Amino acid sequence: MNDFVPPGLGETWLNLVQKTVQSGTPLKDEGLELLGVRVDFPAVTDGDEVLMRFGDHRMIEAMDRVFFGGGDTGLGHSYARLLRGPEGRSDLSDVIALLRAEPESKRAVVTFCGEGGGRVPCVNVVEFLVRAGALQTLYFARGQDAYKKFYADALCLAKMARRVAAGVGCPAGMVTGFIGSSHVYHADQTAITEFLARAQWFLQRPVRSPQPA
Repeated sequence: MNDFVPPGLGETWLNLVQKTVQSGTPLKDEGLELLGVRVDFPAVTDGDEVLMRFGDHRMIEAMDRVFFGGGDTGLGHSYARLLRGPEGRSDLSDVIALLRAEPESKRAVVTFCGEGGGRVPCVNVVEFLVRAGALQTLYFARGQDAYKKFYADALCLAKMARRVAAGVGCPAGMVTGFIGSSHVYHADQTAITEFLARAQWFLQRPVRSPQPA
């Protein structure tokens, strides 16, 4: 059999950083930017070795608080109170209720509404579709820091997908993202170079088969 196995979130993160570095264009004197990037990763993220080895767990915990509340985020913003579903709720319950009543609906969408003053969330819209027997999740982000924050955002989006899938009673499928501006910063160049080298080696390393007892 030749079943296609989609890359995990960690590998998607590595690929996004690499593509942004290799194909990005200068963003003023700040870094590099790649426009109109698509990413795909499974909503089930348990056991992702790349994330466990190279992800910043403080960033992951802070971003979880940004999306779901639970104290000071340390990042200066919160999405939990900006989220609005099809009935104006902020807890995904209206999304789940809609998909239970109308599994083929195209209106199961949440938005992250800006508060004015020029402050606009990085992630803007998330859509949940029950298709091919699973919950497919799509999102648009106006911009994502490919190296420092993409994977932490993505973990939260995958968590949202799993919550909706569990509420609807179907498996969580893929998450597909459309990023307006994928960018990296010159200040992170040394860390990015090291990450790309180490993560690529990690993915390509030979995996030893267990020895018979």
